[in-house]
Amino acid sequence: MGFSSDIMHDFVSKEIRSLYSSYDGWKATDRSTGSGYDRIAVLERRVDGHRECVKILVTFAHDVSAAQISELCMPESTNDGTLTRSSYAVMVPANAGLGSVPQGIPVLSMRSFAFEGKELAWVKKPVRKEEAAKAPA
Repeated sequence: MGFSSDIMHDFVSKEIRSLYSSYDGWKATDRSTGSGYDRIAVLERRVDGHRECVKILVTFAHDVSAAQISELCMPESTNDGTLTRSSYAVMVPANAGLGSVPQGIPVLSMRSFAFEGKELAWVKKPVRKEEAAKAPA
């Protein structure tokens, strides 16, 4: 997957790859949006003679704007003339505001980041009890 700008996008890339595996034929690219740090992940594969395209808006903002949704829903052009089945999703940190996301667009919640109040926080994996017991020794 093309997210290589920083560690936050690397964590999100792993989450997207767990949902859309290359084993199932998904090829992923990404591109910047007009709002700077946000990205749009474009996942494509061929199935039964047609092309499937899933576009995921990845944002670390507390609220998703209408401009981001309109940029997400712009159709992709094809060079080979095949029919494309397009779908869209939004990936946001846990506890983000979802009021502006239209009802038909699925919302994926990040497992690695969440909002605690108005602050974005990194959600760490809990320490295993065995490892915690070995540490003080």
